[in-house]
Amino acid sequence: RRSGPCRLCGHGGLGGGWLVCDLAAASAGMSTGPLETLYEALAIPAGARLDQRVAKSLLAGRGELSAADKRHVEAGLERLIWRATLRPQNVGVAAFKDDQHDYAQIVVMSAALRPDAKAARLTETIHRAIAHPLVLLSESDAGAVLSVGIKRRHEREADRVIVERLTESLPVNPAQDETVSRFLTSLPLVAVSAHDLLSLHLGWEARIEAFAAARITSSFRLPRDAVEATLRRQALASYDLQTRKARALRKVALSERRLNRRLELARDAARAEADLTKLAELLR
Repeated sequence: RRSGPCRLCGHGGLGGGWLVCDLAAASAGMSTGPLETLYEALAIPAGARLDQRVAKSLLAGRGELSAADKRHVEAGLERLIWRATLRPQNVGVAAFKDDQHDYAQIVVMSAALRPDAKAARLTETIHRAIAHPLVLLSESDAGAVLSVGIKRRHEREADRVIVERLTESLPVNPAQDETVSRFLTSLPLVAVSAHDLLSLHLGWEARIEAFAAARITSSFRLPRDAVEATLRRQALASYDLQTRKARALRKVALSERRLNRRLELARDAARAEADLTKLAELLR
């Protein structure tokens, strides 16, 4: 057993930070529930695994985070574990670099969230705080969630990276159904058939989006290519927006006392729900 702070040379840290390398403590924080099921589904090679706890104070101390973000970390994060660092030499997938992206490695972390945590805000905060492209598995009372944060260089500050796009899965719970099983089966690193680390990251993102689409269509299907993946992403965003619009209209209609106005709102809600049906067809 190793305990106390140590520097993980070459792993970059939170931009070259310190980890609490207490392997027993990290292992004690790992459950055998949905989060571990999700993590094992990634089938990350043993040579890439670290399983070392990150000091929460280090994350909260990141200069890029606002005071509100730091409060969310302190109040909502129970523990954060650095599960693996994926590099060409340990996963057999090439690095990728262009004018916008630098994918020399992908970091995999897991986060245990407290019951009162603002999960979406905290997930976004962790993705922004980590300098490298990140795959995050977070667990709360709702279940385990897989999120992928595609990173790119800042347009004006070459030494900074930003989250270009953040994609989160629906919660995975112990009571698995066929859709969850198909999602988990699609996740192994070798099954993504990536030609570089950026395409690996994008491949996991596409699987999260396929899972979301399957909850609407009852059919889990991976996109055929990048064009179809982009169209599905746009359709999912439109479906989410239209769902919220239909719910809002129904809610207002129920509280409206004037009969004519209530009927008008009900018709608007029906049209919005008809549009949802059309959008669902685009997701098949």
